[in-house]
Amino acid sequence: MTTVWVVLGVAGAVVASTVGWVAWRDRQRTASAEDRVAGRAALVAQQRYERDRHLSQHNVIRRGEERF
Repeated sequence: MTTVWVVLGVAGAVVASTVGWVAWRDRQRTASAEDRVAGRAALVAQQRYERDRHLSQHNVIRRGEERF
């Protein structure tokens, strides 16, 4: 039984240290200017797509009648 507790303790220590190291490593990362520019460019592209899609669907047919 002691062996099981030792193995579980070692496994828990490995998992805890791995989680701690990953959390520490991720705090070291900072957002670069390129990330912000890419995010803005993606947002603009998405809005442009939505606008074009909306404009292309302005003639909606419902119940056999065209609405303009």
